[in-house]
Amino acid sequence: MTKNLQQHKYSQNSEQLTDITSGSINKAQEVIYDFFLAIIKSYRPEDILDQFNRLFILYEEVDNISAYYALGEIIFHNKELEFKNTLLRCCYILNNNWAINSNIEACRQLADLFLTDSIGISTKITKLRTLRSWLQNFVQSDDYNTLRSLSGRSSVYKHYYNWSERFSSYLLTLDYTNYSKSQEQREYAENLSRKLKKQFKFDLALYTARLDSKSTLVPQQSNPTSLGNDVLILVKRILNKQGSQNFRNNAKAFYQQARNMSYFEFKESLLKYIGISSDNLDTSEVIRVTVVQKLMYLQKHRDHEEMNKSFLFITLNRVLQYLLLNERRQPSDFLQLSLESNNYLTPVIFLIKTILIVAESRVYLESHIAELIRFYSSYNESECRSFINFLDVLNVTLAIFDDDTNYSLIKMKNAEAEMVSLDLDHYRIFSQVKSYENLPKNLTNIQNTTQTLPPSFPNP
Repeated sequence: MTKNLQQHKYSQNSEQLTDITSGSINKAQEVIYDFFLAIIKSYRPEDILDQFNRLFILYEEVDNISAYYALGEIIFHNKELEFKNTLLRCCYILNNNWAINSNIEACRQLADLFLTDSIGISTKITKLRTLRSWLQNFVQSDDYNTLRSLSGRSSVYKHYYNWSERFSSYLLTLDYTNYSKSQEQREYAENLSRKLKKQFKFDLALYTARLDSKSTLVPQQSNPTSLGNDVLILVKRILNKQGSQNFRNNAKAFYQQARNMSYFEFKESLLKYIGISSDNLDTSEVIRVTVVQKLMYLQKHRDHEEMNKSFLFITLNRVLQYLLLNERRQPSDFLQLSLESNNYLTPVIFLIKTILIVAESRVYLESHIAELIRFYSSYNESECRSFINFLDVLNVTLAIFDDDTNYSLIKMKNAEAEMVSLDLDHYRIFSQVKSYENLPKNLTNIQNTTQTLPPSFPNP
């Protein structure tokens, strides 16, 4: 034990021990949390791992004897669920701190502690036998697989095929929006999801720059998608439609106009803005049935009321849901039809237009996409190639329209073709990062983020 560790050893407090053993499970949990919150400020990672291993794996006395007795209280009262919740929260308390300080290796070592052979060894000690049984159950749970995947380790019991792991930023949305999970776990999942998105945007910008340049000075960069070199044409096609800034301006203008509408007027205007209104001849019957009709019947008894923030978020969420999912939370008829016809860009543009109205609505989109990924994860990569292509197109489009990156299409001086022509070879992609502090150093440098409150309309 290091000198620093010895200096921070906790003294036994008989009054505290009496309080813990009185049967207060919540108090016992708080004592354990406080122990790890305290030592993470002064102990070295290897010493923290040793304390964690001694308490939760070996069930031995640690530097705070109260934490040892607190765990014993949870075991004595046979509170397995409370034990798992305590264990998970302690893991994410440690992981959050280590990830912020770029020490992902410590997170990985923590996940590996549960794979020790000692967990499977039988014992006559009642509490230790119970603890080992709980640990065996934990190692086989989804919670442990999530813990391993968030630390960068592959899952022991994989629930997804390898192709879906490439889209883990969406799957993480289900973790950080699940309020039944601890705050530490939700924060860790959200930070990692943001980091993965930033890394993708950065990799895409470098790859398109290299692919679109004849210069040998541009460094080599791997393709972050499975679209091959067609990703370059895709980016140009997206920018050729209107330009990312025009899309943003249109969304901003629509948001401003919505303030003065009734709910009925808002729903009608929203469909026209997206491009799927019932009076549009290009709108297919599938969209009319699965999106237009459903939306117009949504909260119909409140059509006469003025627009407010609640209407806005509920409606945007429902539009995204109607486009992607049916009532059974499976792929919608519209999405299936788009995938069958290899028409990926049309649904993606609908989705992008929707979330550009209010940036916070993107979490709804990501949650619905995560549900789709889980649905398709039972298929191998060759069986759901169209869906994977759709995800890649969506990722590229989201990167183009993100607030911290500006993509534009520049016509070369010697080009004779006009912008309206289908020959986009005469144009080059120009990407600019608006804030250099957002550039990812690497996937291990996760920083704290701040939630933004949703914008509000004036009170109706």
